[in-house]
Amino acid sequence: MTSAALSSPLPNVGASSRYGLGRGARLRLIGLLLASLSLGAGTLLVILAATGMRFAPEFANFLLLAVFVFLLAGFCRFRRHDWRMADSANIVAFVTVSLLLCGLVANMGLRMRFPIMDPLLARGDVLIGFDARAVAGFVASQPLFSRLLHIAYNVSGPLCAVAVLWNLMKQDRVRLWQVVATLIVAMQLTALVSIFFPARGAAVTLGLDVLQGRGLPFGAGTYAVSAFEHFYRGGELLVKLEDMNGIVCFPSFHTVMALAILQGFVASPFRWVALGWSALTIVSTVPIGGHYVIDLAGGILVWLVACGLATWACREFGSPGDRGRV
Repeated sequence: MTSAALSSPLPNVGASSRYGLGRGARLRLIGLLLASLSLGAGTLLVILAATGMRFAPEFANFLLLAVFVFLLAGFCRFRRHDWRMADSANIVAFVTVSLLLCGLVANMGLRMRFPIMDPLLARGDVLIGFDARAVAGFVASQPLFSRLLHIAYNVSGPLCAVAVLWNLMKQDRVRLWQVVATLIVAMQLTALVSIFFPARGAAVTLGLDVLQGRGLPFGAGTYAVSAFEHFYRGGELLVKLEDMNGIVCFPSFHTVMALAILQGFVASPFRWVALGWSALTIVSTVPIGGHYVIDLAGGILVWLVACGLATWACREFGSPGDRGRV
């Protein structure tokens, strides 16, 4: 398989992706990011109004951090520093707000108490002939493979950050913002969809927790059960930072991150390494993350939508003379 074949399903920005973003692309990008965050904020307001919940003042620290970093980005641009300084600050600010909204919506959204979807998701696996028990059992019987999948599952977030830093270092501004925008849009879409598909996961539903310590790491597929029960069954109205956890089953956001990693490195010398590692991450979501295979399909769909929107927003390239300009 050639590198061109590998790149074909991903944004094909070509050599011109190193040029600065044109004015039209910048406006579309800003609009897309603000629309995504507005979706998350609007959903959160609906949850607050419907449930009477509120969150602790400690969450305001994240908003203050984002505001400070946005101001820092404006200062860097005003002083005409290297565009990477302003872009780095803007990325940190946008991602901070996006993570905050995603976490609050996904966790607090459980209090809406839509029907538990584990039976439906498990039935989907049966219909396509996928046996999560067999997969988890096989991985548990291969300790080295199990350990490798555990690592792949846990480092997917940091590797997304590495993919962003790589394109920042290579001054590939278009691909940089494609990856960032993909992740931000996907966060908000994932959190929104998860409200209507609350699920504890395959590890709990199928009793795969018995494999923990017997080939699978402790917490595999069950690490968020207490947080799930706290929000879904509980009645406490004040949400604290310590209550938060990654409780989303459908769609799988780890699948989104795996594809975003590949998206960030697809034009680099590390494309094959990224492909292999992304595949490991997706495989890990079943035995380590406790997902149904249908969750992976949902994650792929979310990534396709988010990536398509991000590619559309960044598709206008500047001229060579615009290189590095903000």
